[in-house]
Amino acid sequence: MKLSELFKIGYGQKEHHNKENLDYGNTLLISSQAADNGCYGFFEVEAKFKPPFITAPSTGSIGFACVQLTKAAVADDALVLVPLKSYPKEYLFYIAVVIRETRWRYNYGRKITPKRLGSVEVRPPEEFKTSVNYEKLQSGLWPRSAGTNTKTLRKPQFKKTSITELFELERGQFHALNKLEVGTCATISRVSTDNGLVGFYRRPKTAVLYKDCFITISTVTGDAFLQFKPFIATDNVLICKPKMPLRITSLVYIQALINKVKWRYSYGRQCYKRIFQKTVVYLPITSDGKPDEDYMEATVTEQPYWEYFKQTYLSS
Repeated sequence: MKLSELFKIGYGQKEHHNKENLDYGNTLLISSQAADNGCYGFFEVEAKFKPPFITAPSTGSIGFACVQLTKAAVADDALVLVPLKSYPKEYLFYIAVVIRETRWRYNYGRKITPKRLGSVEVRPPEEFKTSVNYEKLQSGLWPRSAGTNTKTLRKPQFKKTSITELFELERGQFHALNKLEVGTCATISRVSTDNGLVGFYRRPKTAVLYKDCFITISTVTGDAFLQFKPFIATDNVLICKPKMPLRITSLVYIQALINKVKWRYSYGRQCYKRIFQKTVVYLPITSDGKPDEDYMEATVTEQPYWEYFKQTYLSS
């Protein structure tokens, strides 16, 4: 059975082709990336697509299909597959896997289009059998107590704060990974996954071994990562060294603020030092104008994953 017989297939919303001037908001925007289920960020835009539906990037991570289970806006650099009937969630995930497994069809300039995607053959819903139960699987993965108990948090003041008020910025000290020998130093580079880690190598003579807890920024994607263990970094990474003592929870909070603006560095606008140093974040402050670390700690530690995070990364 062809996908075109099961789904209405088209492009996302043309008005979100240029994302440079979008305002922050509460609406999920799906774009052409593979990470984070296609999430580009949350903005003041209209969510035109109701769940469940499937998205498949038509540029960038072409064909990396994702199932969307929340109302969302979708940029026109992704295809949208809206079910013609109601299908089980398990079947939608099966379709997404089929699309991912056939991504090779769109190599070498053969762009994915609604017509090409619609011609893909899949098993019809009535013949689909699986032992996987999505609801049961989700209940095992989802945190037991989700969300922040805002009643325990006082309302803070917020201030637009330049990133250079908080950190000294410097670049990593070496470039070519292929010239390094395998070793024991955690090596951070420009990638947007695995906390920026690209492997373990012997430290070059020119490289600094950073032993404190610093934030690193990929100059390619703008992704911010918090490094808990000693590391070395390539020259396409920015290292953010706090100008003042900051708690781990404050660094986690600020890391999240930086990641909220990483969308600025898409479409070739790389996150070089001279550009990143202009970054401004909305930071909670105390009455005397200092970072409100009590508020940031309360916010971070009440998140559902904090205990796992603490045990995994901060136990030693």
